[in-house]
Amino acid sequence: MDAFFSFLKVALIGIFALIALVLVLLAMPQTRLKSTLTELLAWCGCLGASGLVASPVDLMPDVLPVIGWSDDIGYTLLALVCGYIGWNLRRRRLTGEPPSRQGPLPFLKETMHLWHGWRTMRERRSR
Repeated sequence: MDAFFSFLKVALIGIFALIALVLVLLAMPQTRLKSTLTELLAWCGCLGASGLVASPVDLMPDVLPVIGWSDDIGYTLLALVCGYIGWNLRRRRLTGEPPSRQGPLPFLKETMHLWHGWRTMRERRSR
């Protein structure tokens, strides 16, 4: 039992050292490592949140009709946001485009146009 607690202590120290290293690297202005690490963290967040949506382990059980789905909706939104951030960072890295302060407005506009077009096509087919 004593060996387990010593292992746990070493593991916690290693995890906190890794977190501190990531925070220091993220605080460095305009380095290639920062942009790569930020993109990697965004994609990992997208994969992690997607895994939580598919996972049977939930914060609230799905037996409750609407309340049980709220954590899955939150994980889905988190996966979409992380995926958008990762996609945007990758596009900027590949095109050499400087970061803009525009925010997700063009992404939302394009999504609404696609949604409207899909809805219009569906209504035409049903007639």
